Amino acid sequence: MTGGSPTGALGLVAIVAGAVLAAFAVLLPTCVGRSRIRSVLGDRDLLRDRALGAAPYVGGLALVLAVNKGFIRRIEAFSFEYGVRATTAIYAVEGDLVAAVQDAIPRWAVYYFGPAYVVGYVVLLAFPLVAYAFAERLEPLKRLIAAYAVNYAVAIACYAWVVAYGPRNYPRVSGADPGAASVEPLLLEWFGGVTALTSQVNAATNVFPSLHTALSVTVAFAAVTTHEEFPRWTPVAAFLAASIVVATVFLGIHWVTDVVAGGLLAAGSVAVADRIVG
Repeated sequence: MTGGSPTGALGLVAIVAGAVLAAFAVLLPTCVGRSRIRSVLGDRDLLRDRALGAAPYVGGLALVLAVNKGFIRRIEAFSFEYGVRATTAIYAVEGDLVAAVQDAIPRWAVYYFGPAYVVGYVVLLAFPLVAYAFAERLEPLKRLIAAYAVNYAVAIACYAWVVAYGPRNYPRVSGADPGAASVEPLLLEWFGGVTALTSQVNAATNVFPSLHTALSVTVAFAAVTTHEEFPRWTPVAAFLAASIVVATVFLGIHWVTDVVAGGLLAAGSVAVADRIVG
């Protein structure tokens, strides 16, 4: 995948959208069921009640996302002015662990982990929002949306507080250890168009915690709690979440420290979302 131009970016978005729609076409009848979908879609009063019930949570999430997108450069500037420089400290804790992970996994695996990091991530986050709209009760959808909002809100605060570059930028960062093992920027090298697109909505220092990990693990937790109603979704969610967590390290995007922090953020966000909805 390539393309930093607007045309290339639009083409990439079209490819990702097409892949996501294809995944939905398989997952909806398999994990939700055609009869359940027809039953809910055929009840206009139920649809209205569910839309109204989910609206406050959707609004809260939209507000957090708007703050993240609208103030991303100001948050980045604030972090450089007042934040803690943590890149060297993170490397001091885990050393060349990311480079060791890259050495342990064959390079051809980038053809799986690259799409998993991009397409799989979108499917993992978006599908339960649709699937839980067909659940018997609205609480699973409310909890998931609330957990997404908490994840983003806490991550924004962390990005403002912590200035850290990913391992693919180490030891280029000032003050880095010149003897550090080289970490290949596999996503940039093999899927340059993806990094060009994500750079428009993200900053290079937004690595601690890993939001990809936090949101993926959040969905996996949610899938476990809804296993009785959507049993086929649970193993799919767990597999995608595990793939994305590994991809964040293998592709050289995040430190293992970021991933651990992302997992803790997911657990905390799920707990807070339970309190909010409860």
